[in-house]
Amino acid sequence: MTSNSALSQFADLSPQQRQLLFEKIRQKKLSNARRPLEDAFAPIATDVISLSPHQRSLLELDTFAQATNRVIEINFESQLGLPQLQQAIDQLSQVNPLLCSRFDHQQKQFLINDLSTTATLSELVGMPESQHEEAIAHTRDKLARQPNDRQCLHVTLIKCSEQKQRLLLAMHPLLLDSYSLLRLANQLLSYTENPMAFEAAIQSEPGSQHRFANWSAQMLEQKFLQDEWHRLAPKMMTTESSSITAISKVATSSTQIASDFIDSHAPRDVSVKQWLCNALNQCLYNWLSHHEITYWFSDPLLKDSEFENLLGFFPYYVPVKGQPDDVFDITRTLANLHTRYSAVSEHLGRALCSSGSQIPLIHYHWFDVENHQGESVKLASVQHHNNGFMLSPFEIHIIEHGAGLNLDIHFDPDRINSKQLNLLTNDLKALLRQDNTTDSANTNSLPEQLRAIWRDLLQINSIEPDQSFFELGGHSLQVTELKFRIKQQLKLDIPISVLYELTTIEKLSSFILATHGNSLGWLPDAEGQEEEEEGTL
Repeated sequence: MTSNSALSQFADLSPQQRQLLFEKIRQKKLSNARRPLEDAFAPIATDVISLSPHQRSLLELDTFAQATNRVIEINFESQLGLPQLQQAIDQLSQVNPLLCSRFDHQQKQFLINDLSTTATLSELVGMPESQHEEAIAHTRDKLARQPNDRQCLHVTLIKCSEQKQRLLLAMHPLLLDSYSLLRLANQLLSYTENPMAFEAAIQSEPGSQHRFANWSAQMLEQKFLQDEWHRLAPKMMTTESSSITAISKVATSSTQIASDFIDSHAPRDVSVKQWLCNALNQCLYNWLSHHEITYWFSDPLLKDSEFENLLGFFPYYVPVKGQPDDVFDITRTLANLHTRYSAVSEHLGRALCSSGSQIPLIHYHWFDVENHQGESVKLASVQHHNNGFMLSPFEIHIIEHGAGLNLDIHFDPDRINSKQLNLLTNDLKALLRQDNTTDSANTNSLPEQLRAIWRDLLQINSIEPDQSFFELGGHSLQVTELKFRIKQQLKLDIPISVLYELTTIEKLSSFILATHGNSLGWLPDAEGQEEEEEGTL
């Protein structure tokens, strides 16, 4: 009887409703397939670091012997001292063994050291300022080529003056990807702002490398997920063959986009990320429209939620087919691709690590330091100097921070000449220079601006009234990013504790209007939108 009733109800469904039902069933099966088998997660008493299938496939490549260290540089003003920095490294190393590891070249294994990395201090005070950049470049190059037989993480603090400093972090490229290395730098600098909050934050269980390595291997063995990957895999990944670029051939071109330029030219109704990525999409489409995929876009959120706080190596990208017009919505495109490929993240990562790609890889990072009472860190620039190795002959790292944007392009000069690169960057700059500012009369209300930030961050299309940030899929890492985006786009420094407590658009906008409304010129909608003045954007 029940069966007949169900069949009758199914027969009454429209073709669209049936398709939606089948999709829900398929998504549930995919979600169940990604649940780990706990038997394989038992801790092992060994000093060997477990590697995921992605890491092992790269380590076995002959060209990987030429890999150097991944290097990032933070240019900032602060009173940070070497003892504080060392204390932060020691505490983080207790939580994540990757930070106190070394590489055994004979066994091709990463082993855990008894002691954490020792940070070094380089003082340029007294040296002519004209010689600073040359000395810093020498240190960067030295860190990039530093051997890893004793330690894989290398940290150098450069003191240029009483306030101006540089923090250089170098890491074996198989242990921390660029996203994780920037997060590590953020954690180290945040320690100088609030040591107690820092210590409390790192006590939360971030997952473990051993659990992730076993989980990743399990996902690759799941028959249902294998079938899903064969259904979704881009044709070029099954028919084309390429190799990982040898690191000795990689060159780097860096451009800094100041906040004044962004304020003058970025549209006020979209995020900086969408503004820049839409322009970059047009440039790459003109260059690579004949390819099935125009570029790969990094998607760290493909990482399973169990490991969202884990620092490590996660080669997660989604394939983007560029569009010729300037109304291309990168946010909506990435949201759809994320949903499409989230179940097969491990298969996609393994395919890229096994054969590489001939089309560009784009990484979009954000970087901010939580400021508290006391000395604050004032950022000047954040640069990704060295990839260590490359999955593609052309990789772009975009880092958004309080002082603007850094655009770092790593490329193989044997495959891409300087003329091509100059054409690309000049086209990008020309697109960004277009005056897209909106009339002040059309400035969105505060709730509308907050809603746009949430949609962009959470990659969703709509937000119902009184929906919680966490109900919409937000997690702890995204709360930190939410604080950064509000600070960047609305010029408001909202305490992170407020964002955890006021989790709806309505509550958060009421708080902002109550505490900042007069200075910003925003008025509650109930008082009449006709009297609304221009906001701070």
